[in-house]
Amino acid sequence: MVEPFSVPSPWVIAHRGYSGEYPENTMLAFRKAMEAGADWIELDVALSLDRQIVVIHDDTLDRTTDLSGPVGDFTFDQIQTADAGSWKDRSFAKEPVPDLWSVWESVLKSDLGLNVEIKSSAYESEPKGLPIERSLVDFADSKNAFSRTLFSSFCWDSLARIRELSVDARLGVLIGGETPDWEEALELAFRLNAFSLNLSSSIASREVVEKIQSEGFQVLVYTLNSTEELKTGILTGADGIFTNYPPRMRSLLT
Repeated sequence: MVEPFSVPSPWVIAHRGYSGEYPENTMLAFRKAMEAGADWIELDVALSLDRQIVVIHDDTLDRTTDLSGPVGDFTFDQIQTADAGSWKDRSFAKEPVPDLWSVWESVLKSDLGLNVEIKSSAYESEPKGLPIERSLVDFADSKNAFSRTLFSSFCWDSLARIRELSVDARLGVLIGGETPDWEEALELAFRLNAFSLNLSSSIASREVVEKIQSEGFQVLVYTLNSTEELKTGILTGADGIFTNYPPRMRSLLT
């Protein structure tokens, strides 16, 4: 089986699956990403009311389902009744919100890697139960999945907790928006022995990419979609690029 961390760069990382054409963060989008030649799948995780790990990007269900309200106000059984496809197109009606374990098991049967982004809202400084980080590490350990999984987050406290729980976990420090500049992220990457810095395309110049790589870290850049954006991203020398259109990037590399 292919070792996803050893795939030649730049990696084609399907951002929330093949989300340009299919409803994001659904099994359909992940399956289509696999078929489209992605090297990696990226997804987002949050906690339901009953502390199940739900694959969804937003803190609320409003944008991508027919339910309304915070993810954490619903049990997983309630969330599973939601239609997570119609917002994209009526042909995707009744596509459900998946749980992480189902997706992870599916990816582990393939050659792809999985980037699990822990939403900042899922981090609890004083956990009300089993911390999400503990659940992730326990599953990865039980499935020998550390060699196929990258954990990332804008919440650096969450990454620190994962490192406390596991020396084997590979960490991606997310930068942009709600987190400080890349120099501070680089310091954190050294402290946590991280694998990568995951940069917004707005700061991922060739100079910055090369500087980070010279310090021994991989650079993964998000989120590039048009052909021109992808060409520009590839020219920075980034080790991987997050895209909603994995076949578009794959075609540029072949």
